[in-house]
Amino acid sequence: MNPNQHPFPFLVRETTHSPNAGSAQPETHDFSPDCPFCMIAKTYPPISPLKAAYPPSTPVSQTSSFQTLLSPDKLDPPSFVLFSSEHAIAFLDIMPLTRGHVLVAPRNHRIKVGNLSPQEMAEIGSVLPLLARAVMRAVMPDIPHADADYNIVQNNGPGAAQVVPHVHFHIVPRPPFNYVYPDLQRQQQQRSGGNKYPPSRQPEGRQRAAILFGRGQREDLDYEDAEVLVQSMRRCVREEWEMTFGNDAGNDTGIGVADRDGRSGGGKNGTWKV
Repeated sequence: MNPNQHPFPFLVRETTHSPNAGSAQPETHDFSPDCPFCMIAKTYPPISPLKAAYPPSTPVSQTSSFQTLLSPDKLDPPSFVLFSSEHAIAFLDIMPLTRGHVLVAPRNHRIKVGNLSPQEMAEIGSVLPLLARAVMRAVMPDIPHADADYNIVQNNGPGAAQVVPHVHFHIVPRPPFNYVYPDLQRQQQQRSGGNKYPPSRQPEGRQRAAILFGRGQREDLDYEDAEVLVQSMRRCVREEWEMTFGNDAGNDTGIGVADRDGRSGGGKNGTWKV
């Protein structure tokens, strides 16, 4: 190995929204080597949400294998993946607007929403509410979903403030003013507690516009905090999944995300690759 070569794949930001970028037009190709989101999707294969967050009784040998599958150090900079299915992948934003800022993207390279296939849109539409609930529970465990504030934002094209030309939905938690994040070790106990914060007021002026469009001051992701937070998010995704689909949904032979009515299935959409 070349001593100057980096040991991990390096994520480079795609710099063009041109449909001619890559080997083919976005409507006809599924992967762009210049797209960081494509690299994340390629590196982290689909895995059942029931396995991505293992219960305490799971043998150490199995937890090690699952940890390896989702290890953030597979890429540089690290990628913290909380959900990975056949058509969708969710991970922490590397420059978050707030703690717990998550991106939900199609696995295949699609520049704009209009390029998504019906299957891709159906799967993203199915998991987006589930992921929103899970992210809020992980970030603000002492605030019930009914009282939690957050943005879901999606941009198409540079004129609409899209930076990475790969479709992605932002889930941006908006905690109350002066919110203190509960101790991570006490999140389980506090999850059932009441809301001790008054409802947030409607922002005004420029602040209102910034929040409305999912904008604001960004900071570099804290990798140490991200590693703990993404584990909590995976547990919350697992719990939301179990409440929605049951304990058997999403396993190697169970239903897929698109089969939302609880039917058992074994077709393409109902099979997890890992």
